[in-house]
Formats: sequence, structure tokens, C-alpha cells
Amino acid sequence: MQHMSDEDLVEGLHAGIIIFFEAIYKRYASKLYAAVYNILRNKEACEDLIQELFTELWFKRSHLVISKLNAYLYTSARNKALMVLRSGKVILDLEVISMLVSDYSSDDLVMENEIKECLEREISALPPKCREIFVLSRQEQMSHKEISSKLNISLKTVENQISTALKRVKASMIDFLILLLVLFFLS
Repeated sequence: MQHMSDEDLVEGLHAGIIIFFEAIYKRYASKLYAAVYNILRNKEACEDLIQELFTELWFKRSHLVISKLNAYLYTSARNKALMVLRSGKVILDLEVISMLVSDYSSDDLVMENEIKECLEREISALPPKCREIFVLSRQEQMSHKEISSKLNISLKTVENQISTALKRVKASMIDFLILLLVLFFLS
């Protein structure tokens, strides 16, 4: 089975032959998991996503039109990852966003600048106290305790304000993230 072409595997899948499905799974599951994990950074969500993708592949096999198995599977995985992000079940860390942005070459500098400008706009749109705390935490790398002491506010207030800021910034950046993820999968 290892030496069979993707086209042969798809043919066997359409015929409902389980060993062809298993061969597809063995060939692609770990690669798809790695690609999705690079985005979601959540083991359980990635495992669920891959399981759902292959379950649907088996149950919908007779209705699927697959010309390129590789492209079909990666596109399905990408779409499922985007649905997971949109549903809010998994929220990307700002560190992951930065990593994805920094992975682009100089040809993508315009896209990187647009994302950074959007991020800055969203940060500047936060309420003043929330913005101040967020900037001290993320841009000046101050600990929660240092911020609490500097601003003469409780540690719990600092934690709540940072949590609020992260939720608002992440929620407003979702469209840019989806575009970024699409580009990431295509590269």
C-alpha cells in the first residue's frame, strides 16, 4: 500500500475498501495533525479535528469528488481549523500570531505591516486604563505584580484588565488571522 499512488487510494476509498482508507490515514494523519497543531496549539482540538476529518472522509466517500488527495485533505483540515477558531473553542495566543507573522518573508512585509497596524489600532481602542495595563504587560514586559505596584491597583485588577484586553484584541483580529492562516497553509 505504501507504493500506491494517491489516485489508486482514492479509487479504493470510493469502492469502500477499508485498507485503502487505512492507507490514506497512515499516509496523511500525522502530517495533517502537525499542520493544524502549528496553528491551533491545542492537542485535544487537533486530535478531534483530525478524527472528524477522517470520519467524514469515510462516511462521505461515495459522494466526494477528489482530484488531488493531498490538496483535498489539507484544504479540509484548514477549513476545519478556521471553523474551530471562529467558534471560539480555541483562541490563538498573541505569541502564536507573532510567530506566524514573523514566518513570512520580506515579500510579505506589506501583510505583516497591515497586521501590526491593525493590532496597534485595536490596542489603542481599548479603554485607557485597560490599554495602559496591557502595554505595560506585553510591550514593556512588566510582571503583574510590578504593574500592580506601579499603578497602585490590586493584582486581581491587573489580571482582569489583561484578560479583558486579550479577549478584545483577539476577537477583533479574527479576520486577519483567518487570512493569515489561509496564506500559511498555502505556503
